[in-house]
Amino acid sequence: MTDAGAVFSFGFEQYGKLGHGSLESEVLPRRIQALADTGRRFVAVAAGCYHALALTEKGHVYGWGDGLDNGHGQEQHTPQQVAALLGEPVKLVYAYGFYSCAVTETGELYIWGRGSSFHLGHGVAAPQMTPKRVEALSRVNVAAAAIGTGHTFVADEDGMVWAFGKRAALGLSEADAPPRDSEGEDSKDEGCVVRPTLIPNLRVRTLP
Repeated sequence: MTDAGAVFSFGFEQYGKLGHGSLESEVLPRRIQALADTGRRFVAVAAGCYHALALTEKGHVYGWGDGLDNGHGQEQHTPQQVAALLGEPVKLVYAYGFYSCAVTETGELYIWGRGSSFHLGHGVAAPQMTPKRVEALSRVNVAAAAIGTGHTFVADEDGMVWAFGKRAALGLSEADAPPRDSEGEDSKDEGCVVRPTLIPNLRVRTLP
């Protein structure tokens, strides 16, 4: 992404993740024309394994690539605005591996993609094809997030941190983490923290 708000991509092509409308790899950086054609200025980009996101200065989110992760629920070879986030001005976007998340101007967290380690925060291991609000954090004014291989961290404006996903990656002791559920979808949660859990005695600095 340039200072002027133009977005370029390059590299190995799969599932349309470069956003140029073809399945041809690009050796050199090439401007994504579909984003240029919107006439909007982009202020952030995020890329996972097979998908990517771009955020405009007005809080609109565009996604493309693999349908499980791009926010549309179907494969897109050129960037398209994510319909599920219309009317929800977004200030931050994140992508990693096979899932994504967005933080809105009002401090709400939306997550979507593959969720086999419960790292989407929705309480189930099933994939979420389009952006869905994390209801367990509905009373938290989310300021920032960080996502990794099967785990997610969320910080509020005061620097308090919540975590969910693979238990070994979260910095939670057995005493800190909630007990494992014994029935329903959560019976598959061995080694995972299913729902957002506050990490005690930890504060972080969140940048504007």
